Amino acid sequence: MTKLDPAPESDRHRAPAYRPAPHWAAVLAAVFTLPLLYVGGSVTTYRVGMAVPDWPTTFGMNMFLYNFWNAPFGVQVEHTHRLYGAAVGVAMIALCVWFFLHETRGWMKAFGLAALTIVIVQGLLGGFRVTRNSTALAALHGCLGQVFFAMTVALATFTGRDWLSDARPTPDVKKVRGLAVVTLALTAAQIGLGALVRHFSGSHAAITHGVFGVAILGIAAHLFVRIKKNPEPKPSLKSAARITEVLAGLQILLGIVSFVMLWPFDGMPRPVGFYQAVTRTLHQTNGAVLLAASLVTALRAYRHLGPASASSHPASPSSPTDPVDLEAVA
Repeated sequence: MTKLDPAPESDRHRAPAYRPAPHWAAVLAAVFTLPLLYVGGSVTTYRVGMAVPDWPTTFGMNMFLYNFWNAPFGVQVEHTHRLYGAAVGVAMIALCVWFFLHETRGWMKAFGLAALTIVIVQGLLGGFRVTRNSTALAALHGCLGQVFFAMTVALATFTGRDWLSDARPTPDVKKVRGLAVVTLALTAAQIGLGALVRHFSGSHAAITHGVFGVAILGIAAHLFVRIKKNPEPKPSLKSAARITEVLAGLQILLGIVSFVMLWPFDGMPRPVGFYQAVTRTLHQTNGAVLLAASLVTALRAYRHLGPASASSHPASPSSPTDPVDLEAVA
């Protein structure tokens, strides 16, 4: 081939090669973020969101220099949440810088920047929740934290070997993609309902929250069955759907125990025991993991499956360099 010859079609649309370093950096960012959700959830469970009444200082001191080891329990929980949140923010900045220096996919840089923006907004919301003593901002802060965690898991997915493979998408004859998006949308709505229950109580919100949980489990189970019956085996998509189904079932179990512990939902503060706190906070944290799993399932469905009408035409290779894969899910 001479210099004037155009590059082959396969070369022009070749996917970026899988590289372990960025993938595991994204995985570690997601793993590092998950405990922050538990710590933040503990702040709500113990009702200590205002244990430190100022921000960004802690009792008038630089929060990074404040000695909280001998402080009351509520201050320890809230201050740990602040420090951990700052550490996650620094980790996200480092990951974003790496993407801008080495990532070839423009939409991946934009997605990483969006995740960084979310974590910055998350920190500001946490601060404004204190300065304005706003329960509504506390609920929004909690929801956005779970969205951010799902985004870190998406970054790990986009840099993974499965996403960067040269596998050809096959026709979505079982209409998996639409059902995966429905599962994701219901899970996101469930996160909002859970925030209402945790921050504002109320039996109606709790019952609606429970109904949504059962619906999500049913749809997730149906989605897994559809993927199993797909003519072409999709192991990574099948495993993501199975994890989503298991997490949805675990969420209902934790929700039932939490429901009993929270009853009668009259909004009156009550002492929280250790096992009560662990169960209720695990329920909230598992909800974040369920959201991330349903997002991965939807992303992989659009990565490995194409329109059913494509069955009459040969499937063309899908390139992860093209932002269509991401936009299709948005």
